[in-house]
Amino acid sequence: MTTQYTPISALPYPQATDPADLPTHLKALADTTDARLVMRFPDTATRDTKLPAPVAGMIAWIGTPGRMMYYNGTAWVPLAPVPVFRVNVDDGDTTSTSYVETLANAGGDPMAATFTAPASGQVIVTVGSYIRSSASSGIACMSANIRNSSGTILYAAVDERSAASAITNRTSVSAQFLITGLAAGTTHTATPAYRSGATTNTAYFDTRFIRVDPIP
Repeated sequence: MTTQYTPISALPYPQATDPADLPTHLKALADTTDARLVMRFPDTATRDTKLPAPVAGMIAWIGTPGRMMYYNGTAWVPLAPVPVFRVNVDDGDTTSTSYVETLANAGGDPMAATFTAPASGQVIVTVGSYIRSSASSGIACMSANIRNSSGTILYAAVDERSAASAITNRTSVSAQFLITGLAAGTTHTATPAYRSGATTNTAYFDTRFIRVDPIP
């Protein structure tokens, strides 16, 4: 049997001189088209088990976390990266001079935003809050820790990537910063972290948010 293929998608089809074996011909066509359709899997583990050697251009729907992804020849990445947003309206405070992810007198911490690194490996992180300090000479800072799926901190919270205020009146403050070098298609978390400029100063944070915008 001589297999012929369509010129665009290279789908196999029988010739007039081939043996009349309809099941074999249909199976060959089904096997080829199976990997060219939008495949559906409950999670990434099932996808990777059924597709140990993916081919660039494959598209799959992943039930958890509910995302369309494609294989770019190196990794599975989101087909259309979307921002991730988390907010906590509970007011909290800290006197810690090192960054902490959980505030006193508040619930819902730590507030992690889970995202998938896009093909570029770059995301823009935005943090913000109503911030105030108990002393005019003090400072209150809100930054974020960026972790990989193993929980390792890749980018630690630092003042250079923070929203900060040094006044006693409640002020709406936000900051944006670029994160690069993330492995495409891998899962990460961005978690807000907070600190005070001195243990004698209380830093207050209210209506806190974090947003992650993948760069395609």
